[in-house]
Amino acid sequence: MLIHLALPLLLALSGGPPADDRLLLCRPLVRGEPGLAKADAVAVAARSIGRAFLDYGVACEGEEEAARAASRAGLPMAVSSVAEGRTQGSRYLLSLTPAGAEKALARRALEVAPGADAVPLLRESLQELLQAVPRRSDDRVGPWIVAGSGVALLAAGAAFALVARNSASAADRAWAAGDPVGWLRHRNAWQRWRLASGATLAGGAAAAAVGLTWKLAF
Repeated sequence: MLIHLALPLLLALSGGPPADDRLLLCRPLVRGEPGLAKADAVAVAARSIGRAFLDYGVACEGEEEAARAASRAGLPMAVSSVAEGRTQGSRYLLSLTPAGAEKALARRALEVAPGADAVPLLRESLQELLQAVPRRSDDRVGPWIVAGSGVALLAAGAAFALVARNSASAADRAWAAGDPVGWLRHRNAWQRWRLASGATLAGGAAAAAVGLTWKLAF
């Protein structure tokens, strides 16, 4: 329960989950014979990969326009393409361009023989472009701060438990010595330290779990 309550608060304070890392997929510019270009195969290949791409739905007039479209969509990269239909087969040029950039980061060109399925080759080229995307370094310190705080609370809870144990031992000695006042004093101290230990250990475990969940799941 503590984790479910704390995690949304921590994410809100940190600015929420990571931004959308999908790539904007522009529909291809078609050249030559449209029926032989097989332009729709690009979107089909992208969908077969998973949620790596956001379909823009329209063609981008070049790499610069694709980069501007990615910026408007709040996405880091855009993939634009040209599909050319020829009697010798279909020719594709795929370009990966960072948002707001003026030139492509990577390109892939491929040709598909007449009558062949273009989707597998396009999927392979799109996956190669995905591999060319620079990986964002995870430099968030928030998860480590939360997890570290949890570890510190666990250590404090263990120390409180030790003090509670010492108080219990002192209460036993006072009882054996026939000192009811001392016994009551040490017994009250034992109860206080026991409650403090339990609460601190629970809070530490929850904070450590939240920190690790935040780090691994987001």
